[in-house]
Amino acid sequence: MTENFEQHDLAERLDLIETMIAEGRRTTKNWGWTFILWGFAYYVAMAWAASGHPALAWPVTMAVAGVVTGILASRREHNNPSTTLGRAMAAIWISLGISIFLLMMSLAWSRHVDPHASVAIVCAMLGMANSTSSILLRWKVQFACALVWWASAVAACFVSDSLCTVVFLTAIFLCQIVFGIYGMLAVSRQHKQGAAHA
Repeated sequence: MTENFEQHDLAERLDLIETMIAEGRRTTKNWGWTFILWGFAYYVAMAWAASGHPALAWPVTMAVAGVVTGILASRREHNNPSTTLGRAMAAIWISLGISIFLLMMSLAWSRHVDPHASVAIVCAMLGMANSTSSILLRWKVQFACALVWWASAVAACFVSDSLCTVVFLTAIFLCQIVFGIYGMLAVSRQHKQGAAHA
C-alpha cells in the first residue's frame, strides 16, 4: 500500500514538474516581443556607435530599451500570477541585462573597447542565458540559440573586423529577432487552437 502511494505521489510530482516546464515555455513564448525589442536595440546601438558616438550609443540605447521593457512588462505581469520558475527566468535575464549594460558602458567610457573581445563576451553571456533558460524549460529551440551565440563568441575571436560585425549582426537576427517572432507566432497559434477547442 505504501509503495503504491509513493509511486502515485512520485507520478503526481513528475506531472507537476512537466506542467511547470510547459508553462515556463509558454511564458517565454509570450515574451517573444522582448527578444525582438532587444534585437532592434542592439542594431540601433551599433549603428549609433558606428556614427561616431560609442560612449553614448550603448548606455543610452540599452537604458531606453530597459525602461520600455520594464513599462511593458509591468503592464503584462499585472494580470499574470508569479511562479518560482517565472521568477527564476526573470532573474536570469535581468541579471544578464545589468551585466551587459555595466560591461558595455564601462568599456565605452574607459575607451578600452576592443570590438572582437566585446562581441565575444556579449555573445558568450547571451549564450549562457539562453542555455540556462533552455535547460530549465527543456526547450531545444532556445538551446539552438545558445549554440549560435557561443559559435559567434568563438568566431569573433578569429575573424576580421568587418566579419566580426557580420557575425554579431547575424546572431542578433537569428537569436533575437527570428527567435522572438517564432515565440510570438507559437503563442498566436496556441490562442487560435484554444479558441477552436472552446
